[in-house]
Amino acid sequence: MAATAPIPGAPPGTTPPPSVARAFARLSTSIKMLIILTLALLPLGVISSLASIEASRAAHRNRVLAAQLLAGNSADRLSLFVDRSAAALRGLHGRGASGCRHAADVLEVQRVSVAMFDAAGRTICHTVGFEASPPAMLALDAPPLVALTANGDALLVETAAAGGMAMAEIPRRALTQASHPNAVDGSYDLRLIAPDGATLRLAAMRAVVIGRDIATVAPVAGGQLRLAMTIESAPLGATEILLVILPMLMWVAGAAIGWLVVDRLLIRPLGQLERAIDHSRTRGGRLVVPVSTTPAHEIRSLGDALIAASATIARHETELEDGLARQTKLTREVHHRVKNNLQVIASLLNIHARGATTPEATAAYAAIQRRVDALALVHRSHYAELEVNRGLALRPLVGELCANLRGSAGRDVRAPSILLDVEPAQVNQDVAVSVAFLITELLELAMMRAAGAVVTIALHAEQEGQRARLSVTSSALRQDAAPVDEVFERGERIVTGLARQLRSPLDRDDERGAVTIVFPILPLDPSRT
Repeated sequence: MAATAPIPGAPPGTTPPPSVARAFARLSTSIKMLIILTLALLPLGVISSLASIEASRAAHRNRVLAAQLLAGNSADRLSLFVDRSAAALRGLHGRGASGCRHAADVLEVQRVSVAMFDAAGRTICHTVGFEASPPAMLALDAPPLVALTANGDALLVETAAAGGMAMAEIPRRALTQASHPNAVDGSYDLRLIAPDGATLRLAAMRAVVIGRDIATVAPVAGGQLRLAMTIESAPLGATEILLVILPMLMWVAGAAIGWLVVDRLLIRPLGQLERAIDHSRTRGGRLVVPVSTTPAHEIRSLGDALIAASATIARHETELEDGLARQTKLTREVHHRVKNNLQVIASLLNIHARGATTPEATAAYAAIQRRVDALALVHRSHYAELEVNRGLALRPLVGELCANLRGSAGRDVRAPSILLDVEPAQVNQDVAVSVAFLITELLELAMMRAAGAVVTIALHAEQEGQRARLSVTSSALRQDAAPVDEVFERGERIVTGLARQLRSPLDRDDERGAVTIVFPILPLDPSRT
């Protein structure tokens, strides 16, 4: 299994977050707020939508029940109408041949066709144009028989009467009026359906573009026929549509309003404040916060606090700059006075050396003067480099130091030949003093042990410019170059002490007469090489 890559800058052992979390972390705060508000309000929107849908379903169920009641009522009306018509036919049968002429008045139905038959099946009377075959005899107490005509345009009612049978053909208009006393307005569809599938349409419903039809069936005349009713369900109105989509609209509006409030009152003012701080930091000057009346009171208080803090920081920076300038001036003055004092001491030593009466005194004055000159040279170089504050450059310092040492040699002493192989390097003042004294001691030791000796001074940077290796090589520095006397031993002690000041071991190669030491240096400034 592949190892999980660590997170840069995170504590050891921290595993990276999932890709979704990383993608969410890269979003802006306003988008995060919009997502959080949307997810937080989503359950409320879903619950409200489900409640609205359930309310719509309950209303639909109520309409279905109302349709069933209406269909049952219409079927009962038709059944009652059939029973009344059968009773009226039995009464007309007793009138004999005149009963057919009064059928429309007795039945209260216009254009009704009636036929009377005796017990033998002979026609007693019939309406003009209505020729019906004798029906099968029924028991006197049997319920009337109903059926649809062959052309499917009327209802045929047969009933038993005293001494025969009676038959009536009731037109569709009368059936429609009997089933629903109100006017036919096209809001429902009404049909009588026979067992064989024949249909008599009593009322037709207009087409519904939007909405649903509610269909129900009820028995008529003891189940001999079925009354099928289809009622127009009102289309979805503005109220129902609004009840369904209002929760989702509230969900979207709540998330959008929450995001807008957070963005306008918090996120955008914070962004303006951040840009003002960046502008003040990059271009300098006092912090100017954009004037706006929309941010929250806390944001305005934060802006005022940042303005006050910026002014305090600017004042402190000005004081620090002034203090640094004064400190630099004082430091320069101190180094200038130290340099002048060292020059005065060197001049006094030179005057006293001229008045010396013995060679030993003259040599002692010259040795002291060379050391004072080395220290004065370091102070002069540091004074010159103080403005840059990047340390002392060793290459010009070593070159001038060697020139001064050659020039300070007495007339009775042959000055050594000095070869320089020095790379650019920069050090602080403490290291520069120790290096200057070390070179001075080694050159003077070589000059006293072997007049006119050749001395090679090499300085090379190493360890990626963090340290430098100084090597002073001369045959005069070998122990067998001259007898080991008090001067040699004193010089060795001084060189060892200077190595301790540099906190580095001194490496000696007596075969070549080389003394090497490694010491720290400052990062190189290319403009001062």
